[in-house]
Amino acid sequence: MALEVYYLEETDSICSNRVIVTLAEKGIEDWVRHKMVLMNRDQFTPEYLALNPNAQVPTLVHDGSVIRESSIICSYLDDVESDPPLKPADPVQRAHMQEWVKLFDERGYEATAVINFLTKFRLTESIEKLEERWKFVTNIDRLYRQQSVIREAMESPYVMRAIGAWETIFRLMEKALTDGRPWIMGEQLTLAETVSAPLIKVLEMLRFLDFWLTPYPNTRAWWDRIAARPSMQQLDTFPNNALDEDSPHAVAGRKTEPAFRGKAHEYRAKFAHAY
Repeated sequence: MALEVYYLEETDSICSNRVIVTLAEKGIEDWVRHKMVLMNRDQFTPEYLALNPNAQVPTLVHDGSVIRESSIICSYLDDVESDPPLKPADPVQRAHMQEWVKLFDERGYEATAVINFLTKFRLTESIEKLEERWKFVTNIDRLYRQQSVIREAMESPYVMRAIGAWETIFRLMEKALTDGRPWIMGEQLTLAETVSAPLIKVLEMLRFLDFWLTPYPNTRAWWDRIAARPSMQQLDTFPNNALDEDSPHAVAGRKTEPAFRGKAHEYRAKFAHAY
């Protein structure tokens, strides 16, 4: 099969890395790479907009057919290459896995994007460059979210929403993993891993996981297992990766960690009952 992937080769490019990790877990190596750079506005070229009118990355082209949205691309890859499977065979378990994917899509993605802009983007990109970028953003929700976090920093309401989203996810993961299973769905690694791990990778890049996962030991052990897989370790060959203590994420994380940790404690004190 002829596979082309338009993607970003950066450790914090969560949507692209979902696809890259899924390709690796599927053992698919024969794919055409179209590497893009967001800050160069590659996603707004007429050629790319013809493939993806929302100017979102990644995009998969398979034998001329265009597939968009990262979790949909990952599911599609599992459908066209059946071995090894990344979906449970049992329909009920498959539906439960899709609940996890929906949770990561609807809450985990936005939360990670907020934290990334709060830290790395806010502290490393000039407001002039961001203002220029915002002229081309096609999604009003994304535009307002980014502007709020950049301009209001820790006081942006999106920050507490992001913390709440990950607290919900980590609590649910901890509950699922309490029985000793290695992966979210049990013995089988699934799309629940490949679509979530690249999101959590950003928290690792910021050095936030050590304090955030302290109340969630089973989730911490799960992270250590998934992070050790070659599919995830390849992300640390990309620029500005999690291994570099002088990377923009590591530097930004150290500067923002005290205030962010305080916000996390505030959330836990106020919303210990929330999901």
